[in-house]
Amino acid sequence: EPPVSTYEKIWDALVFYENPDHPTIQSFSLIGRYHGQYWSVNADQGDAADWENRRKIIGFSSKWFQNFTVQAQMFLQTDGGSLYGGLYEAFIKWSPSDTDMSLSVGRLDYLFTGFERSRSSKRIKTIERGLLVNQIMPAEVVGAHLKGKKGRFSYHAGIFSGSIEEEFSDFEAGSATVIGAAYETNLFYESGSLHLDYLHAPNERDANAFRPYRHVVSLWHRGKSGRLDMGIDLTVAQPLETGGHVFGLTIEPTWLLVNEVFGNNDPLELVLRYQYADSSRDNSLFLQRRYEQKVTTGEGDRYQALYTGLSYFLYGDKLKLMAGGEYAHMKDAANDGGRYKGWTWFGAVR
Repeated sequence: EPPVSTYEKIWDALVFYENPDHPTIQSFSLIGRYHGQYWSVNADQGDAADWENRRKIIGFSSKWFQNFTVQAQMFLQTDGGSLYGGLYEAFIKWSPSDTDMSLSVGRLDYLFTGFERSRSSKRIKTIERGLLVNQIMPAEVVGAHLKGKKGRFSYHAGIFSGSIEEEFSDFEAGSATVIGAAYETNLFYESGSLHLDYLHAPNERDANAFRPYRHVVSLWHRGKSGRLDMGIDLTVAQPLETGGHVFGLTIEPTWLLVNEVFGNNDPLELVLRYQYADSSRDNSLFLQRRYEQKVTTGEGDRYQALYTGLSYFLYGDKLKLMAGGEYAHMKDAANDGGRYKGWTWFGAVR
């Protein structure tokens, strides 16, 4: 049996209780995440740089009665008198024994539509998700989500409140629905799955839990062959008020460069991502709020970006160092100040 690493000892210390055979409570653990990063924008429109504590989250997860998971996490804030910065997640998940089905109810991180938005921020391969994903997809939502699997076919469906407060929702801004299906098919790879997701958002401007897009459709595939992991996503969305559509293509290959850098199960991975986003109307695309908008408030109609980066895994996705750079170009057919061309550089700990 291999020796227990220091990382394993640290993470195991956060499991305060574990007894799989107890009829009432089977486990109780401290959970959370810290994501910190340095970023620097160097563009024709100006320069900016800063350190950002991107995500500071802490909470607990526990398992009850064999089939129920209870989980709650909050955002931490360090400027001010209170550490409480709002609720991140708080839900109960029911996973019946001997089934591949689960039902989650409460406040949930929206991880249900498209290639990038179906993967947790703990596991995304790039330091930030792409422009169109951040523009049209929600963050946290309040409602219920069902998912299941039967053979090579899997499915999911959910209904959510259109509004969200610091904790839950007042349920006064309509409702949103999501539905999706996937089928295990390798296409050109050794293994893979093809997905189709659809999101219907509320037709109300005060539906603050969702972006102002009535329909969002994503067709995407994730495949794996040896050291290569490839994601391809096509997403189209219809704005709530202006009509027309926005469209995005994302291609994201990752390549495991080496299994062990220093011989301690610490792999190094290379990631590339190409984004193409287009809109049928002027000024319907918005530069990345956290970075590119620090030097300009650019709005345009066509955006392309190429990201390349490295991830060094000290303890899987539980502890990793990341570095990357993205070159982006926004076209502005309206010629009203939305043009952008420049680089964003990142260094991050996750």
